[in-house]
Amino acid sequence: MNKEIKGIKCEVKNCKYHDMSNCCTAGQITVGDRSATSCSDTKCQTFECCDTCECR
Repeated sequence: MNKEIKGIKCEVKNCKYHDMSNCCTAGQITVGDRSATSCSDTKCQTFECCDTCECR
């Protein structure tokens, strides 16, 4: 598994880059949407379902 990205916390337990200490282990992340005007408009575009994810 990759090392965590320092300073990036993630609570999305069904993402393959989430670790048990709520850290992100992706090599890098992309956050969008470019036209966001509020916090609820943003999202992590690096998200990928983990092997046990029910959204597959």
